[in-house]
Amino acid sequence: MATLDEDDFSLIHALQIRPRASWTDLAAALGTSPTTLSRRWERLRADGSAWVMAHPRVRGHDGASLAIAEISCVSGRAGTLAQELAAWPMIITIEEAARDYGLIVTAVGLGPGDMPKLLLDDLSALPGVLGVRAHHVARLHLDASSWRVGGLDREHARAVAGIPDHAGGAGSAPVNPWAEPYAALTQALIRNGRSSAADIARQTGRPLSTTRRQLGQLLASDALTFRCEVAQGLTPLPIVVQTWCQVPVGAVAECVNRLRTTPGVRQVVGLPGPTNLLIGTWTRSVESAMLLHEHLQRDLALTVVESAIALRQIKRLGWKLDELGRSTGTLIPYPPDPTGAFVPDAG
Repeated sequence: MATLDEDDFSLIHALQIRPRASWTDLAAALGTSPTTLSRRWERLRADGSAWVMAHPRVRGHDGASLAIAEISCVSGRAGTLAQELAAWPMIITIEEAARDYGLIVTAVGLGPGDMPKLLLDDLSALPGVLGVRAHHVARLHLDASSWRVGGLDREHARAVAGIPDHAGGAGSAPVNPWAEPYAALTQALIRNGRSSAADIARQTGRPLSTTRRQLGQLLASDALTFRCEVAQGLTPLPIVVQTWCQVPVGAVAECVNRLRTTPGVRQVVGLPGPTNLLIGTWTRSVESAMLLHEHLQRDLALTVVESAIALRQIKRLGWKLDELGRSTGTLIPYPPDPTGAFVPDAG
């Protein structure tokens, strides 16, 4: 499909609110039928226009860490390098911009030595790389799981939000989603965030009763974040901007609170150092991006240090994307599947 219609955006918005809600519950909230929603969703998934996935939260314990790296390379090398990096499991998101540090990548590490090796050794050793500027993520204030495509009116959005949320909660002891017995379940939910216990039991060969119990523990632990992604090129917001800002330490909390309600803001990342906030946005135009920068500097206690317009998104949270931002169906999971076996499932 070349475009998305209003019903598509409504369904995507609903799944952004309740990614694992049943079709029966969603149909009741939206005033349609479960079969209609199910068929529409399968069509959206099949062509990569939208997909539901899970990703483990990174809290900084057990060596887990996030970093954002800007990579400068020789002229004409950026596209090839981006495709090469897309095959690296630790590099989970890749954007390409027209600037000196043209590649902006997000990396995840599990062990204490993972990130130093990647940032100090592996990236710099690649042919054509001129420099790497690394920013360790101190805090993920806001991620894209909170962003909404805007397909529902307030009444329907409230109705969907009223559906009981079975995707997570803080009512259970913490678990490590990368460790067994949860690792295989986590990988299944990364591939398809709407996978049921029965689906995962078939994929892993585990007894259904065991899988159901372990899945319940994993979801209740709040170790995973679920989100419904959409092909950015099929939305009315084709411009992706990353903005590095300076915020007085005492003003960070208020600034983040106001950014949560600022249209277009998908991600707010806390960084160590004087440039201590990175804001990711989707906007309608370059002019809209400039107006947003004016708003940030005029109405919030921050200074815009630098910004980059991402002209291409090559990879998002492990999923390879096409030129419109649709999922290609190829997932590079992290950590890699030890069996080496993977059947793409753009869930």
